Amino acid sequence: MQQNITDFQIPHLTYSSPQMAHRLIADLQASAERLDLQVMLNSAALLAKFAKHSINTQALLAALIIMAEEDALASLLAIEVIAEIPQVEASKVLLDYLSHADPSVRRQATWKLAQRPPILEALPGLFNQLCVGGMDTMHAHQTLSHWAHFQPALITRLLIEALAVNDSLTERARLVDLLGVLHTTKANTALANIATDQQEALPVRLAAISAMGSHKGKFVGLLPQLLKDDTAIGVYAQLALFDHQSSYKKASSAEANQLRICQMSLANVDSTLSAGGCGDTGGVASLLVSLGESLVKQPEIHQVLTLGLGDGDKALASLQQEDKQPLTYAAINVGYEALSINGANAWEHLPTIKRGIRRALGNFGGVDVLHLRMLDVATLAAAEVAHSLSIPVCFSFAPDPHNVLHSLRSSEQLDRQTFMSVEATQNLWYRGRMLERMVKQAKQLAVFPQPRSQSILHSLSPSPAIQDQPVMTIAEGIDLALLDKVKAVYQDSQQHNKHTIIQDLQHRIDPNRRHLPILLSVGRMHPGKGMARIVEAWAKDSDLYNTCNLVIAGGDITNPTAIEKAVMAEIDGLVALDDDRRSGLILLGGRPRADIALLMVAAVEGLPGYWAEGGIYVDGALKEEFGLPLLEALATGLVVVAPSTGGPPTYVAHDDTGILVAPDDDLGQAIHHGFNLVTRPDRKSRALHKVEEHYTIGNMAKKLTRLYLHERNNL
Repeated sequence: MQQNITDFQIPHLTYSSPQMAHRLIADLQASAERLDLQVMLNSAALLAKFAKHSINTQALLAALIIMAEEDALASLLAIEVIAEIPQVEASKVLLDYLSHADPSVRRQATWKLAQRPPILEALPGLFNQLCVGGMDTMHAHQTLSHWAHFQPALITRLLIEALAVNDSLTERARLVDLLGVLHTTKANTALANIATDQQEALPVRLAAISAMGSHKGKFVGLLPQLLKDDTAIGVYAQLALFDHQSSYKKASSAEANQLRICQMSLANVDSTLSAGGCGDTGGVASLLVSLGESLVKQPEIHQVLTLGLGDGDKALASLQQEDKQPLTYAAINVGYEALSINGANAWEHLPTIKRGIRRALGNFGGVDVLHLRMLDVATLAAAEVAHSLSIPVCFSFAPDPHNVLHSLRSSEQLDRQTFMSVEATQNLWYRGRMLERMVKQAKQLAVFPQPRSQSILHSLSPSPAIQDQPVMTIAEGIDLALLDKVKAVYQDSQQHNKHTIIQDLQHRIDPNRRHLPILLSVGRMHPGKGMARIVEAWAKDSDLYNTCNLVIAGGDITNPTAIEKAVMAEIDGLVALDDDRRSGLILLGGRPRADIALLMVAAVEGLPGYWAEGGIYVDGALKEEFGLPLLEALATGLVVVAPSTGGPPTYVAHDDTGILVAPDDDLGQAIHHGFNLVTRPDRKSRALHKVEEHYTIGNMAKKLTRLYLHERNNL
């Protein structure tokens, strides 16, 4: 077991020294010039600590106000420090930032106001932020719910007044979410009225009924009445009643030395990954399916519960499973049916996700370890629930969101304006702080095998609590047994012609292009996955277009999310539907993981009369934290073209088993080089050996089991 965590060193702070204040401000400004996220986080934390105990706060506040005038980034940094100054003047300064021109600055002020006593003048701005959506809504919800402890009647009254004049369906649902965490008589009455109002929009009624689950002992007469409704109203009433009746009990495994593990993804997850590539169901979801199957094969593991997202019906069905199998899947209802959820707006659903996690854990019967990955709202919700229920957390540590900036810096695209542009969509600052909190909370850390992982881990802000944490470097892995199975299926021509994905591809290949190999890419239709970048590189290079057919598997083609629509529209803009080049572009949509494996084998082997052998795989993202589809492609025998930022350099041998592409490299030329590697002697065997030695799901499960057992073995 590795023990590599060391404290970030704190200089001695002299709180009465004006020179110390000037020095710390200068250090913070210098860190902003460097645009190193962790250095900025550490510098801001140090100055915030000084501000909290400083004797001369008036001068410090004045200096911070001047600093903030430089630009939006300076304002963002200043807000974090100003929030720690105890004097009331600091609250008034934060109030001004609620109307700042930059949305990230407004969001930062909304977040940090939760640390302050209530300010009546801030309430209009906070209610505006509550209606924005996404993380803005989450921060406003948390600040207002905290302030409601001091001003419950006022917050309740303002919410009811806002509902009386606001006609927006989504904004009303957000207002009702906040109403649901208030415990006043008027708030409960309003919830009941909304839930039973047949003129009210369905998502808003569902938000009210869902919130009733948090009020045990209340609505005992109303919920059974709503239960009689045979629509989603009845389903949500049943879920609320489950919330009232469930209580969490600590894990009690069949054997004293066996563990019950819970893992979670902000995606639609089931045993076949039927929604693979659609919406937010990507590589992590695929990993959890394979990992769950492998974990339950370990003698020390009794059961594995995998939590994912779903609608009310799926959530209810998972609660009604009679037998708890060794491998169990459960859904958490999020989004109020008609309101879609995606990675960007998911943050606003924090209260609902927390209720769903509590409900699922109560129904399952307790767990020994909750393993969390990703810096998203699912991890945030699960971490808060785990803390309240005293469930140990294992956290997978990766250099995210730091790698986003590293990728931009590598391509010389990073400046202060770009930083704030990325911050607006990816919440770099909040997720950087969240990473620090997850490291402090976790009982065990599984670290990605990247050099940057260790360096960032060592540079985190100080925390004595992490000194004795077990830390293990663990690579993610793939299911080689599944690949062996589909290879056997594909080699039997009578079988593979029966598979829908092969039939689809046969029908979609233009008869005039059936002599060409496949350029394959698999992943979500998300801007970060670079699908449009791949299409652009392929379409603008006539030699490349005439070399291969481009096949993309990913995205919900029939019912796309707003994000998927935007990516597909970008692709259509690059290669219009009536463009001759469109005959070589095939969008297959998202597919289950077994179909994806079969598609990779097909790209390697070819199918006479439809496509040639010798296809390759391309990942168009600017960075990949790890890249499981790339590993699967390597193990299948495909040459891979992969980003040089993040995980791929740890397993792709450049100019041998694949091509590593820097963010500013020509992707088209890299693909050409990839095709040149197809016939390289023994390339396939070297790639497969690398995967077999370091990146199998079995090895990952064994190492994780050792990590999970560490705390129990050291009691």
